[in-house]
Amino acid sequence: MPSFSKAATYLMYSSVMDDEDATFKSRLSPEDRRRRDRRIPRRANLSYYEDSPFKNIFDSGDDQALLNLTGLDHHTFSKLLGIYQPHYSSFTWCRSFKSVRRLKICSRRRRMLDATGSLGLVLTWFRTKGSCTRNLQLIFGLTGTPMYTWLKFGRRVLLFALQKVDSAKISAPSVQELHIYMSAVAAKYPRMNVVWGAMDGLKLTFQKANNGIKQNHFYNGWTHGHYISCIFVFAPDGRIRVCIINCPGSMHDSTMAQYGVYHKLEQLYKDHGATVVVDSAFSRGAYPFLIKSSQEDPAGEPEAVLAHRDATSIRQLSEWGMRMIQAQFPRVTEPIQYEVKGERRIILHLMVLLYNFQTAEIGINQILNSFMHDKNNYYGRDEMPGPVANLHDYL
Repeated sequence: MPSFSKAATYLMYSSVMDDEDATFKSRLSPEDRRRRDRRIPRRANLSYYEDSPFKNIFDSGDDQALLNLTGLDHHTFSKLLGIYQPHYSSFTWCRSFKSVRRLKICSRRRRMLDATGSLGLVLTWFRTKGSCTRNLQLIFGLTGTPMYTWLKFGRRVLLFALQKVDSAKISAPSVQELHIYMSAVAAKYPRMNVVWGAMDGLKLTFQKANNGIKQNHFYNGWTHGHYISCIFVFAPDGRIRVCIINCPGSMHDSTMAQYGVYHKLEQLYKDHGATVVVDSAFSRGAYPFLIKSSQEDPAGEPEAVLAHRDATSIRQLSEWGMRMIQAQFPRVTEPIQYEVKGERRIILHLMVLLYNFQTAEIGINQILNSFMHDKNNYYGRDEMPGPVANLHDYL
């Protein structure tokens, strides 16, 4: 009797199950198939322009409500909307090529979402978890298929717009900013007067690929899971100044840092003597621009032990930053979908830019409040306005 391998047996079982599912679906009537559809139909949904929950929250002028929904208050939302709206009004989504194209001048048909709703949809998508067809449909009054189209289009427009905003850019600090950062760290830890930030790695869960070779790229043998790896360098004001994103989960943190991160940190060290605190994951090689911390105190002079403990305390800065990213963007804490069309890169890049923008404009950040709480006008912001009497004054 011929023997079958486990793989062949699994394929035979899967094909039988697929045939049974297809046979079961063919027995369903059109009404039964409609009842099993997970989307909310248009006749049961609200209208965005008339009575959608997002429109009511935005028109109410309540900063607390909008901040919890989108991560921005009305003042900051309107500031970002002024950058977002020109690009949104000039382009549209091409369904045939699944890409962004310039909007025809002769097109005057009213869109399902205005620029305010499109921006709110992208921000709310990052702030939520779970099925989009169950929560975002009800919030914005959209059906499932158009909503995903507006999400893809809105993410690309917002990414293009934020890349031109200075407070959102991922760039190495200037000389003036570097001295401010080192002064902020030295005020709390005088022995660490040359430290300007902390670096750590973040692993985001990832779905398994359908190919064994590709799946191994994202498999981490230490934790027995599939991940997308990122490295972030946080400054005392909470912003990300150097980073690398969207790396396979099988790569070590120190290996990823060799692709550009170490070079930028080394250049700052050569020019200004500035260093960064890291953990033991970045112990590969001898890098004078890194101050490594560990769980155990080194054997030596008491002053060296105290300096080591200060470095360990400063490393908490990067732990706060990782927590802030995952708290502000719960969507990326879910398993990221495997795809090869670049959508994952857009989502992760936009996440970092939004994090920097929210930290700079809103200021609700544990790192900023701990290291630079006395620098209220660091970003040059005017005094926040009082209660909103007329929301259109901001637009």
